[in-house]
Amino acid sequence: MSLTISATAIPDTKLAKEATAILREQGTDLLFNHSNRVYLFAAELGRQKKLRFDPELLYVSAAFHDLGLVKKYISETERFEVDGANAVRQFLTAHNVPEEEVQTAWTAIALHTTPG
Repeated sequence: MSLTISATAIPDTKLAKEATAILREQGTDLLFNHSNRVYLFAAELGRQKKLRFDPELLYVSAAFHDLGLVKKYISETERFEVDGANAVRQFLTAHNVPEEEVQTAWTAIALHTTPG
């Protein structure tokens, strides 16, 4: 028996693949699986609510959203959410992603545990 939960797929782009490589290299299997579930649930929710979103930017944001918990990205002065947001800013800026999209990803990650 086959079970299909969602038609949502992980973006197959250079940016998404590089984000995956960083997540795999710096994170754990637990963090990798969690981040992929975050993307799949968010994308499916967006689809069901008929929201317009950039799947690639959503995926990269999901990949980086908890990287502030990883030694390489931990700072002494910020919350882990801001550390992850700063890491995605550096990554996206290095890939010449437009500032508006960089800011969208930064805000989503920095505020992802903030109620409201």
